[in-house]
Amino acid sequence: MQQKHAALYCRLSVDDGNISGSVSIETQKILLEQYCQAHSITEYEFYCDDGYSGTNFNRPAFQQLLSDIHAGKINLVVVKDLSRFGRNYVEVGLQVEHFKEQNVRFIAADDHYDSTINEDDLMFPMRNVMNEMYARDVSKKTKAAKKAKAKAGQFMGSKPPFGYKLDPNDRHHLVIDEPAAEVVRRIFRLTADGAGYNKITRIFREEKVMNPITYFNQNNPDYFKADYWRKEFDWHVTSVRAILNNEVYLGMLIYGKYRNKSMKSTSKVKNPPEDWIVAENTHEPIISKELWDTAHKVMSSKRRPVKTGELQIFAGLLYCADCGHCLTYGQKQRKDGSYYGAYACWMYRTHGKEYCASHYIRYDTIYDLVLINLRTVLWNYRNNTQKFYKILERKYETDFMKEYKELKNEYEKKQRRVEEVDKILCKLYEDNALGRITDERYDMLSTQYESEQNAIKKELPEMIKRMGELNAQNDSTEKFVKLIRKYTVIDQLDAAILNELIDKIVVHHKEVAEDGRVFQQVEIYYRFIGKLENAAESKNAA
Repeated sequence: MQQKHAALYCRLSVDDGNISGSVSIETQKILLEQYCQAHSITEYEFYCDDGYSGTNFNRPAFQQLLSDIHAGKINLVVVKDLSRFGRNYVEVGLQVEHFKEQNVRFIAADDHYDSTINEDDLMFPMRNVMNEMYARDVSKKTKAAKKAKAKAGQFMGSKPPFGYKLDPNDRHHLVIDEPAAEVVRRIFRLTADGAGYNKITRIFREEKVMNPITYFNQNNPDYFKADYWRKEFDWHVTSVRAILNNEVYLGMLIYGKYRNKSMKSTSKVKNPPEDWIVAENTHEPIISKELWDTAHKVMSSKRRPVKTGELQIFAGLLYCADCGHCLTYGQKQRKDGSYYGAYACWMYRTHGKEYCASHYIRYDTIYDLVLINLRTVLWNYRNNTQKFYKILERKYETDFMKEYKELKNEYEKKQRRVEEVDKILCKLYEDNALGRITDERYDMLSTQYESEQNAIKKELPEMIKRMGELNAQNDSTEKFVKLIRKYTVIDQLDAAILNELIDKIVVHHKEVAEDGRVFQQVEIYYRFIGKLENAAESKNAA
């Protein structure tokens, strides 16, 4: 018999586990070696893919096998059975045909398949179909099990997020890893202060803060085999962005943001948020919801450095009172070389006075106005907390509850109209059936009423949503007080303070009073409570 240089291919999927010794890598090796001994095959080499799915052939050992075939090193491939080779019947058939073209013999020992003997074996494609059906069934069961664990709030990754470690008593539970958690908190605080991704990475590199992958490997030295992690202090923008967008730091786990296009595909597609599995309060949070909101509010604003290299602390907060667009920042240089800045309506700057007025206001003016207002609010709270609470509660009663009651009355009115139209449509149907109105008249009237009813039904969910939002404002007073409580005095403004306390600042165009003086109104809307009439509205004498 001709001497063969054989490739003995073994595969074990993560879904197979080691339920039966018959599918383990070691068992496959023993069986394949026995096959070689029984058939006088002495020259062979193992190619093993441990932990790879059989639904595609993007496996490292198999790709090496193909490379060796093309290099002329192999003329025989032996597998335990077709399921170990692959579970995609189309690709299995294509690979076997490819082997034939390369004059490589293919043997599936337990299935008694030999490409040189069973070339026209009618059961071969049937076995492949059964293998794929099995793979689909395993995939379906695995997804169902993972979904159940996700709903139960279990962490299913092998590597915990930076800032956490696996609970030694329960690997599905996360506990805070304090040294790393402090780095996470600092990233959020720096972002809330207006620092961008690149600035944060520069700070960490200069301070030699260990990056996430190096920190993890320090505590798990055998996890990574490659050397790419050894740049200990080389922080990247992607790492910072990933941390800032990971809700795990709020004490929750979210699964199902992405899914494979199909069982056979490794490419991902994004799932809509309503399909996500969100489990809250699964572990201790590293940051507060207030810090998360502030950091993300700052992130959502475009914050470009000006000529002096400073970031604009009012970015994303100033809005035009007339057109609603944001106010954009510009700088001019004085004769002495120093710069002064001012804001103006984006619509005016872009399209001219035909579209809007300038709403021009200098940076130092808006800075002073906002600082004075913030100090006034803080003083009112510190000087007479009980009175401050009453003011906010009155505001809730007059603003939010008034809108809630009006909206509720309108909702009930529309709901009654939907029921009335149902009765009208029933009466029309009866009149048409009894011949009281013609078919043409019935069609015209029923179409009109159904159109009216459908339009109302579309409005109702939005009204319910808004009523829910207004009802939730009931605890808005305590939410705002919680924000200002931590400030004893505000000496100067920064992006963190502004975005934490203020929702938006509306700037009006300048007005001329009867006595010739020029005034400009500025309205400050605080987070959760909106505008405070007695403290948040300023008039600037231009």
